[in-house]
Amino acid sequence: MELSRTINSDKRYYLDENTIENAASFLQTMRVFNDAKIDLYNALYDQKYLVSGPLIDHAYPVFLKEKYKTNDYYNAAIYLAASGSISSQKELKKYYITTITADLKTRDEKIQTIQEALDKKKAVKNSIRIYRKDGRWVTPYPRCQLKVKGLTIVLFNKTIVKLDEYERSVEADIRKLKTRLALVTEARRRKEKKLENIKNLPPERIVFGGKKLYSEKDTVGIKKSAEDNKTSQKALKEWKQEFFEKRHQSIALPGRHTSKYGNFLCKYDGKDLSVACIDGTTTVFHDFKLPRYNEAFQNNFTCKPEDRQSLCYNFTVKRDRKNRQYIIVSVTMKLQAYENSYYGNGAISMDINYDHFALVEIDETGKLLDQKMIRFDLVKKSTGQITNILGAAVKEVFNWCAEKDKRLIVEDIDLTIKLASRKYGNRKGNHHMTLFAYQRIASSIENQSLRREIAFCKIDPAYTSQMGKFLFMRRYGMSIHQAAAYTIGLVGMGLYDKLAPDLRMLNFLKTKEGIVPEFSQETYKTIWARITKVFSGIQKHFFYRKIPYEVLEERKRPSLRTLAAEMKVRYMPDAANYKSCESI
Repeated sequence: MELSRTINSDKRYYLDENTIENAASFLQTMRVFNDAKIDLYNALYDQKYLVSGPLIDHAYPVFLKEKYKTNDYYNAAIYLAASGSISSQKELKKYYITTITADLKTRDEKIQTIQEALDKKKAVKNSIRIYRKDGRWVTPYPRCQLKVKGLTIVLFNKTIVKLDEYERSVEADIRKLKTRLALVTEARRRKEKKLENIKNLPPERIVFGGKKLYSEKDTVGIKKSAEDNKTSQKALKEWKQEFFEKRHQSIALPGRHTSKYGNFLCKYDGKDLSVACIDGTTTVFHDFKLPRYNEAFQNNFTCKPEDRQSLCYNFTVKRDRKNRQYIIVSVTMKLQAYENSYYGNGAISMDINYDHFALVEIDETGKLLDQKMIRFDLVKKSTGQITNILGAAVKEVFNWCAEKDKRLIVEDIDLTIKLASRKYGNRKGNHHMTLFAYQRIASSIENQSLRREIAFCKIDPAYTSQMGKFLFMRRYGMSIHQAAAYTIGLVGMGLYDKLAPDLRMLNFLKTKEGIVPEFSQETYKTIWARITKVFSGIQKHFFYRKIPYEVLEERKRPSLRTLAAEMKVRYMPDAANYKSCESI
């Protein structure tokens, strides 16, 4: 497995120092490069979405050579940057479609919930109307526990309320629900229209330099008084300079593995980095060195041609607090991840949560050996603090892996749909989900694996928490997160026989042909999905108690639902009684 990494040089190259030779030509190259990139992006946009523009009649190398006098190597770099922007918009469109579709599904569920509540309230109102007219009480809807006694009504919790007061309360609830339903329906309609526009209309053009900075031009204008006008002109000049620098601040020169130096435009001689400019001159960055992975960088120049990799050099111009300009040089290269599929001595598996890592050590047979919990707090922390905290936590994970001399198994999570579906979710759960910085955790794991030479692998975590809840929480007295970590380790090692549900459960999952499904790597997700669906609604801490299998012998036609219902009656009597009841 190859990992792409960008490493900054060990120093800043200030333009007013002697660390750069021929800096003026390089700055001019950056300006021409970015102007050509913006121009080519607009041409590619016109060609793709409007079927017009200069690229209809000419290829992009001809277009760039005629207008900017660039060579083939720079043409390739400019095209890669411009076409990359077009491709990123295409991928962003797919992302928007996915997230908005998930959001619409959540809104549909909310509309259905509100409509059901409204129908129940209307049914109660209608039953009260019939009772006042005929003296006959009609049950508003199935399993409703409201009872009328004279001019009073008894609620599900035995509370007695005057019928007039309750009727006014129901009417107020109906008005609120109608308003809520109208608002949610209109919001869904607007979101659906937005999705339709994204699918049918071309994306907006990219504003290079940033929309926010570009919009600031409207805040600096001509004033009436001479003094204000002078100040405004100065602000406008400063804005133009800032916007220009923002649009021309970076350049990326991709490499080719066929070049001796991994890049036809940049050459490294072991000490200095030379860059060929567009005007034909050469800019030299003296004493160029990478603080990390320098050995892998140096080996690229001494290895065999077939082992050589392409090197992409990135240059960014910035200003410090004293307004001095400097250039940051970085190298993007591919590093070979440390791989090892050996499980002869077991593994360390990890379940990732928003405030801790749950770790479990297992041997080669899948036996549980040890457990560990690494806690951290990300609440009210800045981006930099979160990165440092997670980095330290991941480092502690790999310290434990090194101590046990075992590789790591982690879960591969995609939160795209979950994050888009949290519109009407629990506030606390939504907050925890926003704290879940999985991408930073994954990046830290990759970096530690490269640095420590400890292999890791990612597995699909589907139903691992459910399997751990049913199989291991009660058996080992562990938390659901440690049980999930144990399950992740068993899945990663391919020990699926230890994840089979109780045979009494499996027998109720027969197919239409009456065949009990075989539990294997191909079927375990389907089997556990069916079990999870039946037992939904039972709080996880009740699985520390015994599953009442004895009730199966007492029923004439037992099923999985029999077990789930019995658990709710025994361990959750309040929820079982009041789930569908009417409250004031």
